[in-house]
Amino acid sequence: MNSDTDRPGRPDVRIEARAGTAVALRLRLHNRMMAATLVRPAVDDWVAHDGQILPSGARVEPSYVYLLQGAQARQTLSLLVPAHLAPGAVLTAALRFPGLGPESVSIELRVLEATDDGQPVPPVAHEVEVSLPLGEAPARGNDEFGAVAQASYSLVAGLAGLDMLPARWLVAELAVALAQLGETRAGTDDGRALLERLGRTRFFKNGVVAFASAQAPRWILSGLAATSGLHAALGGLGGQGQILSIWERWLVGLADGDIEADGAAARVMLPEATLSAFAATLGTQADRWFANIVLGLGAVSPRIDTVLRTIADQVPDAPGPAPTRPAPPDDVLGEDGSVAR
Repeated sequence: MNSDTDRPGRPDVRIEARAGTAVALRLRLHNRMMAATLVRPAVDDWVAHDGQILPSGARVEPSYVYLLQGAQARQTLSLLVPAHLAPGAVLTAALRFPGLGPESVSIELRVLEATDDGQPVPPVAHEVEVSLPLGEAPARGNDEFGAVAQASYSLVAGLAGLDMLPARWLVAELAVALAQLGETRAGTDDGRALLERLGRTRFFKNGVVAFASAQAPRWILSGLAATSGLHAALGGLGGQGQILSIWERWLVGLADGDIEADGAAARVMLPEATLSAFAATLGTQADRWFANIVLGLGAVSPRIDTVLRTIADQVPDAPGPAPTRPAPPDDVLGEDGSVAR
């Protein structure tokens, strides 16, 4: 395998293998972008020298990796050399990284002479170093447009990553964030009164039953565990792998300096994310999850809050304490009447 050193971060892979061989490209990925990104490599089918299209049987393990800024990760790309090819045949393909630009890594495979020993053909493995994005490294803020490029590129890369991100991860984090907001609201007089009335409605009972039947709390917790575990897998700090934390750091990073003048400023620190710790306090209690998420939705959406209050207003007031029976008046006309009659 050879690399084209004239194009940094974009090696061209050259392979020699026998027909029917399984080829493993061991990718070492390095994120030199100014933002975290989701990497999901894709490989085109083989194109023979005569223009014939042949299946490459491409398989990637793991299917995707989430790379923080400056982080490294490994993926293994498995390809299959068609068994019917004659020695000397040349196949080409392209390794692409959707969402990270149009650049690709070209793959060229030359078929070798077959052996006559009757032994199975061993797999062929190659190491491939890939720096993302392919091509020239992005600006690091060395010129007058560096800070603008960093803020803009981080946003573009983040939005592109959301196109490929498993929706479950983000939905789980949003659900926990809403529940955390709802828990805070439930501690206020207004939130406590609203929840007390909603708790006596068919709306609330149906919601809790639906959450429990669908095992929504477990679904949220397992989705949150995936994002919370990213920082451990990638060697980051606590909360660093969470998707919302990444976007929060981008937002707070805008305060570090004037992106038009490229001026530096005092760094604004972001408090540690507490989504996992808070979710652990709710556990799998469907009633608490539903109550907190509903209150959280009302806090961020005036439209939903109006609907919740309308539902709550249809509930009759809770019965108060039983009235005390008044003492009977003096029987001034009976045998037991007052002696002063």
